[in-house]
Amino acid sequence: MTEAADSGIPDRKRVGFIGLGHMGSAMARRLVEAGYDVTVWSRTAAHVDELVADGATRADSPEDAVAAGHLFSMLANEDVVRAVLPPGLLSAAPPGFSHVNHATISARAAGEFAAHAAAAGYGYVSAPVIGRPNAAAAGALTILAAGAPEAVEASMPMLEVMGRRVWQYGSSASAANVAKIAVNFLIAHALQALAESITLLERYGLDAGQFVQMINDSIFPGVIYGGYGDAIARGSYTPPGFTTVLGLKDVMLAVQAAADAGVDLPTGPLLREIFETSIAELGEDLDWAAIAEITRGRVVPGTP
Repeated sequence: MTEAADSGIPDRKRVGFIGLGHMGSAMARRLVEAGYDVTVWSRTAAHVDELVADGATRADSPEDAVAAGHLFSMLANEDVVRAVLPPGLLSAAPPGFSHVNHATISARAAGEFAAHAAAAGYGYVSAPVIGRPNAAAAGALTILAAGAPEAVEASMPMLEVMGRRVWQYGSSASAANVAKIAVNFLIAHALQALAESITLLERYGLDAGQFVQMINDSIFPGVIYGGYGDAIARGSYTPPGFTTVLGLKDVMLAVQAAADAGVDLPTGPLLREIFETSIAELGEDLDWAAIAEITRGRVVPGTP
């Protein structure tokens, strides 16, 4: 047994990480702290500087991160994935290469990326995550993983460093993305339900903060009704953990996935309208809980 194994730290292994926003930076830092040699690249140079100061290796281009041989990426959406990691770049990756894509993307895009990987002879894993940046920093993310079995198995040690639990969804890469889309669609409903209940309480002069404490202590314990409920009660939406723009994207991913499967989601159009109105009236930089302000601002004509 090696000294690294005796200490509980994995033998140093070179991996790449692309996309160093709030989530990606925290996830990459977990790998660095666990003893991995992490080659990092981001479109924002300052984010790279911060990780390099913590022990990561600077990549001058996405190609440098791909050359590490095992790439993790946390990019905003599927179009950014296509732009930063085009098929030609990934086809030129070293033998044994695997790409672990943490972005919340459509099932269609996941199928596209997995098909290219299979044709080009490298591994592809969809691994969207559940949790905010503070959970990522603590290694407490829930990770959903699906894709080529060999690539999933090879990625598990790193995924387990970044998450408290990895849920495997089989060999079809799109399965993990459908599950994540469904989770975010559920959260969007919770935000709107909180908005409506809190608005009702406020119109009757009741204490919304006390209400949130009560439901979190009884029927709805947890980060969604507790954390977002508190933010809505206080009207506090900065800094955003997840913006309304990203929330709208994920609502539309759910609507698209439903259409592809022949499923009717009756609340889909309503949630789309609420998110679009929030972005138009309140801006793009607030936490997605800010959709509550749209419900707060709507008064039935003729009422005080």
